[in-house]
Amino acid sequence: MPVYRYILRRLALTIPLLFGITLMAFVISHAVPADPVTANLGQKAMSDPEIVAAFRAEWGLDKPLPQQYLIYLGNLLQGDLGRSIKSRRPVLEDLRAFLPATLELATASILFGAILGLILGLASALWRNSWLDHGVRVVSLFGVSMPVFWLALLALFFFYARLGWAVGPGRLDVGLEPPPAVTGLLTVDAFLARDWVVLRNALAHLVLPALVLGAYTTGLITRVTRSAMLEVLSQDYIRTARAKGLPTRTTLTRHALRNALIPVVTVIGFSYGNLLAGTVLIENIFAWPGIGQYAYRASTSLDFPAIMGVSMVIALIFIVTNLVVDVLYFVLDPRLRAS
Repeated sequence: MPVYRYILRRLALTIPLLFGITLMAFVISHAVPADPVTANLGQKAMSDPEIVAAFRAEWGLDKPLPQQYLIYLGNLLQGDLGRSIKSRRPVLEDLRAFLPATLELATASILFGAILGLILGLASALWRNSWLDHGVRVVSLFGVSMPVFWLALLALFFFYARLGWAVGPGRLDVGLEPPPAVTGLLTVDAFLARDWVVLRNALAHLVLPALVLGAYTTGLITRVTRSAMLEVLSQDYIRTARAKGLPTRTTLTRHALRNALIPVVTVIGFSYGNLLAGTVLIENIFAWPGIGQYAYRASTSLDFPAIMGVSMVIALIFIVTNLVVDVLYFVLDPRLRAS
């Protein structure tokens, strides 16, 4: 099957999937036994029935739930995600403001995790049962076992508070002006503006949270890479390639690594989606103004439009990530292109 036909079929399936996600997010968010009026109005305002009625009418909370959902779907088809109860701004504007910070952090984390995980996994598989293998397995076990919030607190305490090797929380030092917004990614915008001071400072702020967030991914990719390489190296065609006298480098790169990358690509893709969707703790600990903090504030204030908007963004992230992973399968495995 041609790749473009497979992509078109997957995109067609995305439409009912997104509608199903909106329904689930709407039902779950409205099933919470709490009242957004109580969460957003003060004690004095709550005692005035007219203010309460006006608040419910303004945000459509006075309508039946099925009607609220149909109104939301109608606005969504026009590209309108609604207006946030908390910020009083369109949800789409809020997401554009908060999402780039999470994209920057998650991308740095997955690059660190993928590169280091592949190197450690390959080394561990090639020198199986050596001291290097045992050391790598201990490091990977540490990475997948440590809670990310605990690791973040330890990293801040030692590398920032005690040793002074890392800068403090946030995306930039206080007093530094961010570069003109082009992409929303501080490092990219600073590079485009040739503002090297801001670029160095943004990279310094990015290193510690990216390393902490990527620790679990590094351990996971290391373990999967090691397991996949060991399985591939035991196959008959690898032994045949070695028996024919092919150089070790050619055998590993052209025959072993390409087949071993298939499960690794799956792990990297899902890990990237999880990083984008699950940065709440890291963003709060490192004062990182990303979508995780926005989702946390929306959930604590029962900001239904913002909760729905975040749910849609996370769903799209996983859909796009899965699609990219599936396309990479076609590139790595010629059997799929022939089927």
